[in-house]
Amino acid sequence: MSTETDPLLPRPRSPRSTSELTTPEDGSGSRSERHKLYRLLLVVALASTCRGISMFSRDFIISRPGPILDDWLQMPDYSIGLDLWSTWASAVVCFASIGWWSALSDRRGRVPILLVSLTGSVILDVMYAAVARKIFSHEGISIAIIIEGVLGGFPAFNAAVHAYASDVSGDAISRTVIFSVIQATYLIFLRCGGYLGWAIEKLLDSTTHTSPEFTYFLSIPLALANLYLIHRILPESLNQQQLQNPPPPRSTLLKYIFSPFTTLARKGPSRGKVVLLAFATFFYCWTLAFGGKMVSFTSYQGYFRGLPRSLVLVIPLLINLSTLLGVIPALASFIQRTFTESDSDSEKSGRLLARSLAQNSVLLAAVCAIGILVFGGPRSSILYGIFFFTYPFSIGALPALYSLAASYFTALGRSREFGALFGALSIWATWGEFISYCATTGSPGYLTYAVDWTAFYLVVSLLFLVPNGPPVASAEAVAESGRDELESRV
Repeated sequence: MSTETDPLLPRPRSPRSTSELTTPEDGSGSRSERHKLYRLLLVVALASTCRGISMFSRDFIISRPGPILDDWLQMPDYSIGLDLWSTWASAVVCFASIGWWSALSDRRGRVPILLVSLTGSVILDVMYAAVARKIFSHEGISIAIIIEGVLGGFPAFNAAVHAYASDVSGDAISRTVIFSVIQATYLIFLRCGGYLGWAIEKLLDSTTHTSPEFTYFLSIPLALANLYLIHRILPESLNQQQLQNPPPPRSTLLKYIFSPFTTLARKGPSRGKVVLLAFATFFYCWTLAFGGKMVSFTSYQGYFRGLPRSLVLVIPLLINLSTLLGVIPALASFIQRTFTESDSDSEKSGRLLARSLAQNSVLLAAVCAIGILVFGGPRSSILYGIFFFTYPFSIGALPALYSLAASYFTALGRSREFGALFGALSIWATWGEFISYCATTGSPGYLTYAVDWTAFYLVVSLLFLVPNGPPVASAEAVAESGRDELESRV
């Protein structure tokens, strides 16, 4: 586990001083932040449910020119495939638009971006239902994907969610916990949506033999209800002072298009550390397909004959959730009690938690992948089982990497750019996931190649996480951060 030995440079004290932590006003503010977080999680849950229903239904109604991955998500009763062509097209369009929407969220707030990105998802679902099983379905879906991508797509939604959570998190430690809860919400309700789609399909098949596109009659109303909830009950996370003093807009449209590069590689004394963290996140995402492929491969091969196939599919998910909702909050509580005495300690401890969790999660995943590569096969079922059931404990890597990036931007005096930061990270994560599925496409029997790929890039990601110490802010950034904090007190 890493430790940080370099002291933070002096910077203006946070408005939430130690004495303010015990005031009634701050207690009221904390309750307000918790209420915002609960409402955000409701929005994420509904959006994930709709996405699960939609993706379950797409496999049955659209003819595609490219391959489908049948192991993107697999549960005991159903599986969800991934269309590589649609994923690639969406990632290309989202890459061109994410800079604009994420920068807009820093200037106008997170709620409008949530509304816009989910509106794109509704349009995509409507088009899927409208052109289902038609001879022009490919053309119709192409238009819908372009519209959804122009409106930001899932990367813009994910960026706005994490930026919103960062705004309402009390400190750097709680931010890591909140990101883990968001990840768990994605996992749970995406599968719930898949089960709803599966149940509707079975019900319709047993009664009227209606086509599967009718499952969209559930996902579309749910998505519209989610839009209404965002508009009515989700308050803006940016305060009035932040909205009145936003970051300056970029001068040209071309700069927005290249924002995923320029946001993370801006000139400064600590540009190298931010770039290395971005590379670590990107290459880690190149391995995201492995977890699902490993579970599918193991269930197909029947390595654990004493376990029903349904348990082989479910146990890794339960380990994921126990890590995100149990292990990480417990670790955060321990670090909070042990290392935190003041506001400056809280920021430093939060960065320590995020860095240690990211490093150890990636290290654990790399050890398991190498172990499966060396000892994989029925002849070493005990060792394979150890690595198989240990790998899901590494699920905390991505939330930790996101939180560590936010800590870097805070230390650099760039906390007003959380929207741009998470927009860049989200689009790179989307591209990394797409690349990982391209590398592991094929039948479950191709796991050996997937292990080679996964082990190599996990080690590469870990190497990029080795540099230690906090980033160093320029004098101008420190002065600007100080002015912002003083203005926020007025």
